[in-house]
Amino acid sequence: MGTKRRQFSHDEKMRILQNAAQSGVTNVLHEYKLSYSVYARWKRQLIPPDPNAPPRVPVHRSKIALESLLEENVRLKKIIAEQALELEMKEEELKRYVSHERK
Repeated sequence: MGTKRRQFSHDEKMRILQNAAQSGVTNVLHEYKLSYSVYARWKRQLIPPDPNAPPRVPVHRSKIALESLLEENVRLKKIIAEQALELEMKEEELKRYVSHERK
């Protein structure tokens, strides 16, 4: 005769998840003789994700995102440098104009 699967109530699951958060996942899973996959499933099902947490992005996507951000950063720095140079040239021209008017 096979072994019967254990049934946990919602309250028991929540208590186990809270204990894991306080005492450490490994210790609690060992104490209750649970697998990590069960813990992860309960956590995913019962605890809503933190809205302030950054979204989880797979590593290969994050590398692509990082590369595109670096490229955009370089492009924006060039734009700022060009604008700063333009502004400096206009300031010099204005100084020449004002000094010419005073004469």
